[in-house]
Amino acid sequence: MTIDIPAPDHESRTAILNAKAQQIGLELKSEIITHLATNVPGNIRELEGVLNSVLCQSQLKKRELSLTEVRDLIKNSSKPKKLISTKEVIKIVSDFYNIEEASIYEKTRRKDIIRPRQVVMYLLREDFSISFPSIGQKIGGRDHTTVIHSCEKIKNELKIDSSLNQEINQLRALLN
Repeated sequence: MTIDIPAPDHESRTAILNAKAQQIGLELKSEIITHLATNVPGNIRELEGVLNSVLCQSQLKKRELSLTEVRDLIKNSSKPKKLISTKEVIKIVSDFYNIEEASIYEKTRRKDIIRPRQVVMYLLREDFSISFPSIGQKIGGRDHTTVIHSCEKIKNELKIDSSLNQEINQLRALLN
């Protein structure tokens, strides 16, 4: 017999987080517990995983983490989980940047097309762990070195361009 066990509701998640935090000797403010209960999707194991990450970070920094640091930790460790096709990613990105889907596949070097194409490649690689050659093949038959260049370019721009960072976060939200 198989039984479907749904993910716990918000109150249960809060209680689980409080109990697990106490169990591992981690003191967290109630606002952090509430934030974790609200923003960490999934089951109890995923909640425990996030708590362990918070514990490790607080031990490394030798202090209690702030809510902002916990938010960043969750944001950096969460990736889209559902299965999504390359075409769906391309559709979402092209809609976001207000361009034609077909232009992502084209060999054009227009600046208004290059950035969204590079973002598609970056998201496919970082969030879905698709290989460079496979991404290149799916996006107009490009060479894997083009995909590597695109991913590196977006990674480097993310370090200095806060608006690109916001765009990537918005796209990740849309992909979820």
